Amino acid sequence: MIKRLYNLPIRTKLMLLLLVSSAASLLLAMIAIVVYDSYDYAGQRALDLETQAQILGKTSIAALSFNDVAAGSEYLEALRAKPTIVVGAIYTADEKLFAGYSKDRRHHVFPPPEPPGFRFEGGDVLLFHTIENNGEKLGSVYLRADLQRLSRAISYAGIVVLVMAAALAAGVKISARLQGTISAPLMEIARVAQAVIEKKDYALRAKKISDDEIGQLAEAFNLMLSYIQERDARLLAANRSLQAEIDERRQAQEALKHNMQELARSNAELEQFAYVSSHDLQEPLRMVASYTQLLEKRYAERFDEKGLTYLHYIVDGARRMQQLIDDLLMFSRVGTRGKELRPISAREPFSAALQNLKAAIQESRASITGNDLPQVMGDITQLTQLFQNLISNAIKFTKQGMTPQIHIQVTDQNEFWLFAVKDNGIGIDHDHFERIFVIFQRLHGRTEYPGSGIGLAICKKIIERHGGRIWVESQPDKGSTFYFTLRKASR
Repeated sequence: MIKRLYNLPIRTKLMLLLLVSSAASLLLAMIAIVVYDSYDYAGQRALDLETQAQILGKTSIAALSFNDVAAGSEYLEALRAKPTIVVGAIYTADEKLFAGYSKDRRHHVFPPPEPPGFRFEGGDVLLFHTIENNGEKLGSVYLRADLQRLSRAISYAGIVVLVMAAALAAGVKISARLQGTISAPLMEIARVAQAVIEKKDYALRAKKISDDEIGQLAEAFNLMLSYIQERDARLLAANRSLQAEIDERRQAQEALKHNMQELARSNAELEQFAYVSSHDLQEPLRMVASYTQLLEKRYAERFDEKGLTYLHYIVDGARRMQQLIDDLLMFSRVGTRGKELRPISAREPFSAALQNLKAAIQESRASITGNDLPQVMGDITQLTQLFQNLISNAIKFTKQGMTPQIHIQVTDQNEFWLFAVKDNGIGIDHDHFERIFVIFQRLHGRTEYPGSGIGLAICKKIIERHGGRIWVESQPDKGSTFYFTLRKASR
């Protein structure tokens, strides 16, 4: 029912609104009048019945005094002139029935006397009145009257129906004249709105018919159309500009994709070239080293001290060249041959690194301490290489005669763990903090500290592949602390 009302034309809704509100108001008013009249009528009937009881009591004094039942009955019979009184009775002073009257057998009931007053029972009013003479109680009168509520209700209903019919007829005529002043401007706005929807023409405007709230609505509607028209024009211009930008970005993405493919192909070729080159280069280097050692072994007595020194130079150079080739190949494979990052305990690669450095640790009597190592996202092989490089450097770059003291500390940094590898070594000057992470960059001669200068460069590349960063804080002769971050393990 409610859904049907929503779909009715606004003219019909306005008419129904007026009629329903008018009918409801009239109905409530009529109900109030009927209720008030019913209570007033009941009170009037009670007062009228009291008057009848007083008259009957005065006329019955003599009959009660002389015990004249016939006279008392005659007085009661006079009540037939009052059609609403259905029962009447006279009682003696000792509350015995003296005389009675009943309009019909249905009401032939005489209740025992009650204290003076009246009460309502069903559709009737019951009244008891004391008969006195010179202050002496001679008896009492009982009267019961029919309020005739049913007949009065029917009469009132007829009146209400007639009044409601007349009011609704007048309401229809009035609403037919008035609803046009409301619905016509609204229908004009609805017509323009429908045309805008169908034609997508925001230049249309609704005609302002009145200066009331509906007229203000028409003005607001037209202002909204103006705003939409301007915004639509701006959106079209922005859309054309955005489309041109999208085309440019698509072309740039295609070019980038092509470049990435070329880069991937180039990296694959470079890796293959590095592998083949290292293999092809190492083979003649091994031959040089082997034959030089064989030459020294078989013909040592034919060489003087300087000749033997030259032979040692040749062997050492070949070996260092082999080591450089191996380190360079290892550096190139950090980003291409790594395993998938997965949750691991940092204790695993740390322990593996200590096992690999067991001989160097025992020889140097190094002390390596640290707190509990957490779960991280990592490649266990590369993290082993990371710890191994940092710890071996800490052992190697310690002053002669000092015992290496190395401490590993970990702190929480939101999504990352911050690792700190602290040593008591020779330290690093501030000017070289960036240089030490560059491949083949050495701060000391090979005779002083052996190595190829690629270890820290590999560490930096490993950390960058793991999405972290690495740096150093140090002072000469006061040791160094290498910091690096690793992402926490996913839960």
